[in-house]
Amino acid sequence: MSFRTVTDAQLVQQLFRIFYEKGYVDVFQPFSVERREFGYMPFGQRVMVRHLSFRSFDELRKMLVREAPLHVYRSAALYQYPQAPMEEKGWLGAELIFDIDADHLETSCKPAHDYYVCLSCGQRGAEKTQRCGVCGGEMAEVKMVCDTCLEKTKQELLKLIDFMENDFGLGSFTVSFSGNRGYHLAVEAKEVLELGRDARQEIVDYVTGSHIGIEFHGLPPSSAYAPDYGDPGWRGRVARGMRRIVLEAAAGEDERLARLLGHRQVEELRSMSSLWRERPRWELLRQDRRSQQFEKLVSLSVDEAASHIDTVVTTDVHRLLRLADTLNGKTGLRAMVVSRDMLEEFNPLRDAVALPEEPTLTVRVFHSPRFQLRENVYGPWENQAQRLPAYAAVYLLCKGLATLA
Repeated sequence: MSFRTVTDAQLVQQLFRIFYEKGYVDVFQPFSVERREFGYMPFGQRVMVRHLSFRSFDELRKMLVREAPLHVYRSAALYQYPQAPMEEKGWLGAELIFDIDADHLETSCKPAHDYYVCLSCGQRGAEKTQRCGVCGGEMAEVKMVCDTCLEKTKQELLKLIDFMENDFGLGSFTVSFSGNRGYHLAVEAKEVLELGRDARQEIVDYVTGSHIGIEFHGLPPSSAYAPDYGDPGWRGRVARGMRRIVLEAAAGEDERLARLLGHRQVEELRSMSSLWRERPRWELLRQDRRSQQFEKLVSLSVDEAASHIDTVVTTDVHRLLRLADTLNGKTGLRAMVVSRDMLEEFNPLRDAVALPEEPTLTVRVFHSPRFQLRENVYGPWENQAQRLPAYAAVYLLCKGLATLA
């Protein structure tokens, strides 16, 4: 959804402008700014302003203060003429970029904060429909985030970083929170800049575990060279993933195993769990009657070890991505850069809140599930007036869940 009124949008834009005037310091600056294409989405419009170029980062900063955009983007690519139409830009290379978003992940929390709502009567539903079944009004999608889904995206990011550092030997990259539901990782190493779409697709296939056959990793029933926990690359990941599955079965923590294999097979996994702690015991799974379950288990371990990225983003050599450290117009949160050593402790709903508490704003909340910002819990509310800190009010205004009272 978007802003309910022009006044709501104007108020949020005013707060964004103050941020770019006073709070936009010590920020991320992409290398070779003069070779980048930039774009932004203005408040109150549906068409992006594109094909912008700046001679310096200071020029870009002045534009942010002047326009106070809803969203700000920059190219992963470097161009000879970044301000020209796409076919005339002259592609010079592009960073290798990855996008991890909660939308692409299965999390148990989504039914609590993602739903469809009627803009007329407020009726909610879990399924996407064009019109409300009660009043015939227009239905809109509501998407929120919580600690559970953001922690899931972080774990996917950590798996991706492990691939970059340990499998590809790439340590020159920037990680940033998207400002909403996930993370971006941009590899700036010279080795990747001139990679074409096909090469980037091979990297995508590797980190997502596509086309990984169990025979390739030494896992036919007769193999004497099965993966061990300390093996490099995917062999070690498959082995460690299988250990996690067996130990989860022993702890009774994973209902998906019962759905996938049946309760009897889960009980058998549970009975052998102590034998898997020190080393893989593949031979316990290699009997003919278990071959189908064995393949399902290996596929599950591959899925657990894979990094679940938006594959289209990585292969697009002309992709625009959100400019790190700018404000996300869907939340008012900062798409902030997160250093490698701070990532484990990083809490987006606490650390990426860039707008102030003052002025406090009174808003009419149409509907809102429970949400958390700066370790303060808000909601749930239904057709209520609430006086909120600026950052919390902006969060609801940006999502169209409230309007200024």
